[in-house]
Amino acid sequence: MHSWQQIQETIDTIEEHLNENLTIDYLSTKAALSPFYFQRLFTRLVKLPLGEYIKYRRLTKSLDMLSDTEEKILDIALCVGFSSPEHYSRSFKEAYGITPMEYRKNPIACNRVNKPELILN
Repeated sequence: MHSWQQIQETIDTIEEHLNENLTIDYLSTKAALSPFYFQRLFTRLVKLPLGEYIKYRRLTKSLDMLSDTEEKILDIALCVGFSSPEHYSRSFKEAYGITPMEYRKNPIACNRVNKPELILN
């Protein structure tokens, strides 16, 4: 198996377990790569470090929940995998410049990080 395929399988695992605590050790073991090489290859192929990719995927998922549901922000934060609503709100504001409540009241266009499909060129 090529290393880009291992990273793609890891991306699929992240998507399936986005709301869980995902560690570099767990994901690198799943990819059968050392943690150092895994992080380096992941960043090179996905163009984001692993931690940022997971954070932005969670935020992207929360954007849909904020606009499509009436769930409490606390429930959305926990549903998408943030450890606390404070951490979620802080990450949301850093990424988009507004709070989740402000976004819900007045949705704006936000940058979304979509799941990449790595292909061999």
